[in-house]
Amino acid sequence: MWPLKTILYFGLFWFGCLAALVNPIWGVVNYLLAYQTNPTDMWWGAPLVNIGMRFSLLAAVFTLLGMMIARRNEPSMRPSLAPWEIGLVLIVVSATISLFAGYGVHTWSLFAFEKLWKMLVFVFVIGRVVTTRANLKIILWTFVIGSLFVGWDALTAPTSAFWMGRLELIGGPDFGSTSGTAAHLSAMLPLIGVAFLIARKWRWRLLAVASAGLTVNAIILCRTRSAFIGLICGAIAAAVLAPRANRFRIQLLLLLGAVAAVNLTDDHFWTRMSTLMDKESLNQDPATVNRMELWGYAMHLLADHPEGVGPGNFRRVIGQYDPKYYNRSAHNTLIICLTELGVLGGFVFVSMVLGSILYIRRTSRLAHLTDDPAETRLLAYGLLISLTTYCVTGLGTERFYCESFWWVLVLPMCLFRAAIREVRQPWGEELAPWAESSGDDASDLSGCHPRVAYAP
Repeated sequence: MWPLKTILYFGLFWFGCLAALVNPIWGVVNYLLAYQTNPTDMWWGAPLVNIGMRFSLLAAVFTLLGMMIARRNEPSMRPSLAPWEIGLVLIVVSATISLFAGYGVHTWSLFAFEKLWKMLVFVFVIGRVVTTRANLKIILWTFVIGSLFVGWDALTAPTSAFWMGRLELIGGPDFGSTSGTAAHLSAMLPLIGVAFLIARKWRWRLLAVASAGLTVNAIILCRTRSAFIGLICGAIAAAVLAPRANRFRIQLLLLLGAVAAVNLTDDHFWTRMSTLMDKESLNQDPATVNRMELWGYAMHLLADHPEGVGPGNFRRVIGQYDPKYYNRSAHNTLIICLTELGVLGGFVFVSMVLGSILYIRRTSRLAHLTDDPAETRLLAYGLLISLTTYCVTGLGTERFYCESFWWVLVLPMCLFRAAIREVRQPWGEELAPWAESSGDDASDLSGCHPRVAYAP
């Protein structure tokens, strides 16, 4: 007899699969939750391992089926293929070139290449499904629930889950390291905050508060310096860039959240974080010294192989520059992209990050033309802070092959498409080409429709 938790999860998962055939957004939700909870690693998930089900794969398949079945009911998008989506294709092309032009095909490189293209395929799916305000808010609350689960997993983790005082091996498959867990959760915090701000009922706000509290606690237990720096940069950006109408409220919430977070910390946490302020300690810290040396060797590797050494090959090839770094992580998202996918892949990747920021900027300028201007600005603001936090954290840990990093990158395009859909519905299609191609301020269209003249 299966445990009740196993039966509950199994039933909800298949309900999500069937619901995806009616509306693909539930397939996306199913996939994101399966990714964050990773049921086969839970004690109650042991029976699911025995039946050999691949939950993420099944959720993705049902999502694709739902997209084909419900295709006629979905409004068209202009352009049908955005430049950011072309970037996804170019990343896979760069990976393919480097795979065969680099150090050859073997188990590590094949695994990394397979994970990369499968991951980007589903990111492409997200960009096609999450194109309405309602769907975007569903995804936002999916992150709230997923972070709540990971935070609870951290709170109830046994002593054996800690190594040298740092929490390891909780949550989904990309959270195998304490740095990965902290990076993911740090990027989720701004989205949880926005979910709190746009919630209209207190029960949803309480859910967001609970999720935020457990998320902060989990980040503290990870004791990751890169995430700490990312959160500081994210908090500064959040305070400075807050929408004018909500600025005081947001800054007050940031202050209260900081006070609550400090009360959750302990001496071990501050002992580790204090090395960031002490230059002598930082220069003597083995992890810091090794990373600086490793990054120096990585630049030599890039100079020797501008086409890239192939996905998954960095760990193997870097040992040729110094044997002690064989099978060591690059601890830097941009460096792992440049060295494994080459200059072309690195250029495309940076362009996509900048493209996501541009989508946020354009959405903010169109916000007063959408159905709910205040909410649109808050959503754009939350995505910008999340992206800032994740990118800064990614400079100290690898996130290039992490799915949640690409979720944060694709959501600005989703929000922009949702905004464009709301803007062009009352005016016809003439605005859509302008919105996709122009970076001008939306106020230039004040003569197109009376609604603009009276926009708040």
